[in-house]
Amino acid sequence: MISDGLPVWDVHAHYLPAEAVPLMATGQVEVVLQTVGGIPDSITVNGIAAGATIHQLSDVDGIVSATDQAGVDRRVLSPPPFTYRYWNDPEASLELCQVINNATAEVVTNHPNRFLGLATVPLQDTDLAIAELRRAHSELGLIGVTLGTNVVGGNVSDRVRWPFLGEAAERNMPVLIHPDFVPNTRLGDYYLINVLGMPNESATTMANMLFSGLFAEFPRLRVVFMHGGGSGPYLFGRWDAAFRLRPESRLDISVPPTALLENLFCDTLTHSPTALSYLVEVIGERNVVLGTDLPFDVQDEDPRAHVRSAPRLTEDQIDTIERVSPVRWLTGEEPHG
Repeated sequence: MISDGLPVWDVHAHYLPAEAVPLMATGQVEVVLQTVGGIPDSITVNGIAAGATIHQLSDVDGIVSATDQAGVDRRVLSPPPFTYRYWNDPEASLELCQVINNATAEVVTNHPNRFLGLATVPLQDTDLAIAELRRAHSELGLIGVTLGTNVVGGNVSDRVRWPFLGEAAERNMPVLIHPDFVPNTRLGDYYLINVLGMPNESATTMANMLFSGLFAEFPRLRVVFMHGGGSGPYLFGRWDAAFRLRPESRLDISVPPTALLENLFCDTLTHSPTALSYLVEVIGERNVVLGTDLPFDVQDEDPRAHVRSAPRLTEDQIDTIERVSPVRWLTGEEPHG
């Protein structure tokens, strides 16, 4: 196999230094620690349990141990979605981003054979975002960037953010899109803000990226979506139909959206083997990467078993998902064993 000797990757794992939490205690989304047994540990986001403790998110030795237990060789670390505070004052957001980026870089430096790190930026201010991206890449050695889906009510692919995305593409830095919690009273019950809101957030961002002409403008831009791409991949037929039938869907692209999937990746976190098989069929195994969502309660603790339980996948396809596709997203190059 082409992947002989290549590591197994998890591109969707979260890390957050404890010192970042106090910087998120106010604003539209309040992130606070609840005291458990006299120890501040359990994180709530606007009063909703986040599904992970600060100990789980910040304990590097625990992350290393969990990596071994999952049968994964290397992980790409990024902060959790409640750290995307794009509605905040840009300078305050920058301070938070720098605390997280500095800490992530230190973890990677101390564990160079286990982790790579993604930067976070104050995307609401393009100039500040570009400056922090440059610092994180050139000075800290972070290899890519993670972005939330809702930028003060706008989209990642809005033209005002093209200079930033162009900078990432020019630097050959991969982009990870993680949906964030968007307040919606209709999703207030049953944890629907996560289990329905987040997948639809991913689909909204994916569609805007594909229809916007972004990938034609920046052919080196490589983007991965979490949670199997949310509801996006299951709407590809509808998006292509709109392109054929509606002139407004052809304003910025000259080919159907599904002809623009070369640099668009999705992780395996579908929570359904059947859905994972469908994802591989519509986007191809070379654009599907292993993802776990460590250490949250919705994580896939045995991601390799999940991939192997998906109907119709061959060993070569599984091997590609685990070892080849992540390198294609990370570097834009074909890996060699």
